[in-house]
Amino acid sequence: MNTNDEDDDLDRVEFDFSRVRLVNRPRSPEGFGIVIDGAVEYSLRLIPSNKILGRFASTREAWPAVLAAVERGMPAKCLVLDWHWANGRRGRVTSGRLLVLTARSGLGLDVAQPRMRKAG
Repeated sequence: MNTNDEDDDLDRVEFDFSRVRLVNRPRSPEGFGIVIDGAVEYSLRLIPSNKILGRFASTREAWPAVLAAVERGMPAKCLVLDWHWANGRRGRVTSGRLLVLTARSGLGLDVAQPRMRKAG
């Protein structure tokens, strides 16, 4: 595609960015949660053992447990947050580093943090 900036029929648009200001999003004081339609509970699971570390009524209740597990030295990539339906069906909400970052953000904490420990 060829363009010709010298075309007299085209109007140049100039933007004045001198009055632009950054606006921070308002944060919810109680944080945020992820809601899966039909889920009756959520569980935090340790892989590869599949040991359940905790069961929660909402993801918002699970965030502190996720961060506590990482602080106790569990590698982020070994954590999985699952949803559970009343009929026994389950699935993954999120896992690994994304789970930890989502938990930090869900609690209103700064996502920028020291490097997470890798599984060894």
